[in-house]
Amino acid sequence: MSNEVRLFKVVARMINKFLPGMLEANRVTLAYLITGIIGSKDVQLRQVANKVVYPGKETSLVERFRRFLQNKNIVVKIEFNPFIELILSGLSQSRLVLAIDSTKVGGGCICLMVSIVYKSRALPICWVVFKGRKGHSSAEIQLTLIKTLQSLLPTDREVIILGDGEFDGSELVSWFEQQITWRYVCRTANRIKIRYQDEWLALTDLDLVEAEETFLTDLLFTQTGQVGPLNILVVWNKKEQEHWFFVTNFSNPKEAKKWYRKRFSIETLFSDVKGRGFNLDKTRIWKSERVDHLIFAVAIAYIFTVFLGVELIMRGPFEKLFRTDRFYHSLFQLGLSHLNYLLKSCLPIPELGPLPPPDSFEHVVLAC
Repeated sequence: MSNEVRLFKVVARMINKFLPGMLEANRVTLAYLITGIIGSKDVQLRQVANKVVYPGKETSLVERFRRFLQNKNIVVKIEFNPFIELILSGLSQSRLVLAIDSTKVGGGCICLMVSIVYKSRALPICWVVFKGRKGHSSAEIQLTLIKTLQSLLPTDREVIILGDGEFDGSELVSWFEQQITWRYVCRTANRIKIRYQDEWLALTDLDLVEAEETFLTDLLFTQTGQVGPLNILVVWNKKEQEHWFFVTNFSNPKEAKKWYRKRFSIETLFSDVKGRGFNLDKTRIWKSERVDHLIFAVAIAYIFTVFLGVELIMRGPFEKLFRTDRFYHSLFQLGLSHLNYLLKSCLPIPELGPLPPPDSFEHVVLAC
């Protein structure tokens, strides 16, 4: 049995297990698509088809993929729910740390995604794809996505959400302020005005000296859409040699700074599914609903690969593949290496199951 067939059988069982309600033909197509994405480390449909053993012509498989991406009966935000539940099951005792960010994908499309921090990586939870430019999602799109996110999360859990300067609008910040169990830290532009010492002034006009860091409390945020009271964290960025500003409802500046550092985990997710992994940014698909379906397949492939990385650390032959005294590879990179080893060695491939709690194993990447 070829490696492609072995991988397909595992992926097909995974799809049948988690998506039993999907039409069988669609489940089979999705399994072929995920198998080919992992095997080719690409999303170009011809490259994907080339890494699948298919009884018909390659051109007919490519057309089958196209029909799947165009299928309006597949509602991604519903079909992806079992995988969200799988991720959350491993974080049942933890506060939920989430990052929101956008990335360019396809022909003129933007993916606005919320991911959940898991060790050194972020795992996709929900997203929306729309035509536009990076950094220019509207408040309406952001709020719709965040409300969808809220419906997916347990109501009794502490949530920390982290965002860059795209997500500092008064509408979104106001919504965060209304959520009792939510904490947030979002970078904000230095042109934003705050009510400080009985006057409105831009953050850039604060009397700050080079390398100074401070924490301003009980402020009103933005002159046009007043929100507050809330706090502003001011830090010094050594690399850029400038002050960075963050709007937050944390009362402790050290906590706000500590949690914001975890936002960069979503950047690693994007790099994994793009240049360092599946080359999602190279797709030529330009219709947003089709890109949405493609990201659905890529997200499942990504979760499965990270799962294999965790399996390698906890139960696999880690010492045969990597140094044991330190980590130089992400969970995603470990997963790809683990899968390659299992295929080459004709060993069984673990089937996707619940991710273990992040504090149940050690993994700190010293270099990626």
